[in-house]
Amino acid sequence: MKILIAPDKFKGSMTAREVCIAIGNGLIKNDSSLDIIYHPMADGGDGSLIILSNHLSLKKNKITTVDPIGRIISTHYFTSTDAAFIEIASASGLVLLSKNEKNPLITSTAGTGKMIANALSKGFKNIYLFLGGSATNDAGMGIASELGFQFLDKNKNEISSSGKNLSNVNSIHSSPIFDLEKIKFTLLCDVQNPMFGKFGAAHIYAPQKGATKKQVQLLDEGLKMFSEVLKQHTGIDSSQIPGAGAAGGIGGGLVALLNAELKNGFETISELTNLEKHIELADWVISGEGKLDEQSIQGKVVSGISNLCKKYHKPLSLFVGKNELSKKQIETLKVEHIFSISENVKNIDDAILNGALYLENLASLFKQKI
Repeated sequence: MKILIAPDKFKGSMTAREVCIAIGNGLIKNDSSLDIIYHPMADGGDGSLIILSNHLSLKKNKITTVDPIGRIISTHYFTSTDAAFIEIASASGLVLLSKNEKNPLITSTAGTGKMIANALSKGFKNIYLFLGGSATNDAGMGIASELGFQFLDKNKNEISSSGKNLSNVNSIHSSPIFDLEKIKFTLLCDVQNPMFGKFGAAHIYAPQKGATKKQVQLLDEGLKMFSEVLKQHTGIDSSQIPGAGAAGGIGGGLVALLNAELKNGFETISELTNLEKHIELADWVISGEGKLDEQSIQGKVVSGISNLCKKYHKPLSLFVGKNELSKKQIETLKVEHIFSISENVKNIDDAILNGALYLENLASLFKQKI
């Protein structure tokens, strides 16, 4: 029997590859004849680039840039023969800041812009930007400023890129350093939020980045005003397209300024790693994630794999940290089994520390269920 193991990470506990190995170890305990294929997955959020680099023969490119508050840092991005793969979290991510440093009013994506400029200077024509994990709410101003865009106030003075300056942008001057019309920008994200409004970037994500309720209102108003300037400058209203609010409005900002394409992260990673073909050839598919909840059935890894299993009539089992879905929601996934760590642990700390062992034990029971 050929079994494909294609889970997402268990956030805060195990990487997707570690999940694969734990489940695989459990499976072969009772049947060493199983043909097991590991295919760790991601949905475009933070950590997605590591997954992609595990599947593809990518070259690591070291670079010096700046973090969200302007400090010089060393980081890296990956390249293939014609494409550069850049994760916004590596230069503009929350992981780079301490709790006291988080403030989306002042953070900037300029560091990511420097990474993109570096890739373009080396001749790469396809830029894949993974939008998860940002510490910013500047709608991509920082990125664009590093590529030759100037953001001007009502007195024609250039202003720096930050969340607090969104509402001060009165016009945009374009003097691209590169021939951007020949560059394809693909933005990978795992959210559907618009740029502003009740479900926009500021209201949904800025609190996680250190914003107070008052600051959330300021940022939301800034995104709304900035989107109007974008529309005047480019003729494109990108503010309400699904994913425009990703990474503090980068989605909407770069669609307008760079003619970037917003794509579902899972679908793109699936395509690049040939996931669909692996599912077609498998006898059984296993997936999972740390918390199976309502978001899981809205474009995340589990729902994407479920859809492919339905397409090819393949049985699907899930291994999860915790299952919060109702029976009705589970029915939409068409899964054969759900194995949950939470049903066997003492507490959350036990689940996080010993997750691999629990997964291995649960997987050893799998053969008895099929």
